[in-house]
Amino acid sequence: MMKKGKKYLAILLATAMTAACLTGCGGGEGGNKKTSSNKAGVDIEIAVWNSGIGIEWLENVIAGFEKKHPEYNVTFSDSSNIKTVNASLGMADIDTTDLYLTYVSREYEVMEPLDDILDATADGDQKSLKEKFNATYLAGAQSEDGHYYSLTCGGGTLGMVYNTKMFEEAGITQLPRTTDELTLVCDTLKSYGVTPLCHFVQGGYYTYMTQVFMAQYDGIDYYTNNFYSCKDEAGKSPSKDVLTKKDGRYYALKAYEQFITPEYVLAGSNSKSHTEIQTEFLNDKAAMMFNGSWLSYEMRNLGSSDKFAVMQTPVLSSIKDKLSTVNDDKLLRKVITAVDQISEGKKQLSDYASGEDYKIGDTVISKADWEYVTAARNTVASNFAGQVSFVPTYSNSKEGAKEFLKYMYSDEGLKIYADTVQNPMPIALSTGETYDTSKYSAYAKQHFSLLEQAENLPDMHMNKRHAIFNAGASDFAEVEYIFSFCTNNAGEQMTAEQAWKLVIDKINDDYETNWLKNIK
Repeated sequence: MMKKGKKYLAILLATAMTAACLTGCGGGEGGNKKTSSNKAGVDIEIAVWNSGIGIEWLENVIAGFEKKHPEYNVTFSDSSNIKTVNASLGMADIDTTDLYLTYVSREYEVMEPLDDILDATADGDQKSLKEKFNATYLAGAQSEDGHYYSLTCGGGTLGMVYNTKMFEEAGITQLPRTTDELTLVCDTLKSYGVTPLCHFVQGGYYTYMTQVFMAQYDGIDYYTNNFYSCKDEAGKSPSKDVLTKKDGRYYALKAYEQFITPEYVLAGSNSKSHTEIQTEFLNDKAAMMFNGSWLSYEMRNLGSSDKFAVMQTPVLSSIKDKLSTVNDDKLLRKVITAVDQISEGKKQLSDYASGEDYKIGDTVISKADWEYVTAARNTVASNFAGQVSFVPTYSNSKEGAKEFLKYMYSDEGLKIYADTVQNPMPIALSTGETYDTSKYSAYAKQHFSLLEQAENLPDMHMNKRHAIFNAGASDFAEVEYIFSFCTNNAGEQMTAEQAWKLVIDKINDDYETNWLKNIK
């Protein structure tokens, strides 16, 4: 799709279109990367990844911006292929893009700092943009040098999406609060002839579930400032000891081993695309799928989302090993129920207070344990940092691009975005009011609620992530553990212990010979 007659460079197009499309929730095939000249300071050229949330929201935001700022002319090109969108990024001699809305790794050398945008107050707003952003998200968006080079422009929250009709027919009235309880729910569904789970090729969205488990077990501070910063307790960075430490990753594997099994997983999950599996999920082929807030918009033409709901990610049962007064899953579930009642406004924290500690029935829960479980329960999976906006340093309409971003993140712009895609963003309205979701689907409303109560938003794409993760390193050294747990090929199946050993072996093999050498 070409917007307002933009030209395209044939040689770049040919090169880009041969690249394989990244796995993810890309939208329909759109336009290709533009390289035309624009009128400095007046025209604003945008290159956008046409992902699962589409581009209608951008068209609507542009219309609102141009009405408020008639001095600017905004055009855009889009593609569902990220490599096409980013084909000329960094090529200052031919790239006339003023604003990218796409997925990229750390490309700070060609990104304009956006600190001034965050410090500004958009027209009509009552607070600066920095005051409006979710604090946890903003902490991850800040780079090691203290600057902000990119800000979210998409993505969403994720949780275990479930088929309410299937749950009702199986008599499941209590949503799983822990991973042990999730395994029991899978067993119940299976006994009723229902396939409990599905995912798509390369582990689906379980990567984001794993991020939550890691943050639940080790705490968000360790997750952000140690693991993804690859920094040990002594301050050494990068540190191989951080990557080989038996942390929340190991316990996530132990949990997955229990419920991601050949018996519980829909056949084809390890080989089919996200669109194929999501279509099967919406057509009642499985009861649960870890997925995002964008699902109902992305699949709007393939079926209704009315019978689907999202639950909070269950708490990793293994965190009880970190607690002193909660020593079994039954008690852990009771604490989680209490935490949920407080979040839902059904109870007050004072209802459970007992001196400096807390009490459920006759059982005393230490303050430290209560706070640990609360933080774990209110940790919500997100990928806001995976789809970002940034202004290239060589843009000849930097001020115009920044003005557009101010509008996009203004209360007016955010409402346009939310009303178009019914998808939450980690940005509050400056008035303190909540988004008007009265006309949204029940599924969308749940995701807005998830974000509102979230204390932590772990995101592997954070800007504080050490460069070693762009040099080949990854949390599981590219071991396909989801595949190994549920493949029907006995020769390829692995236990959690075997998967963890393979992870450590690969880290030891690649850390110095490949990853360290590839850091730029």
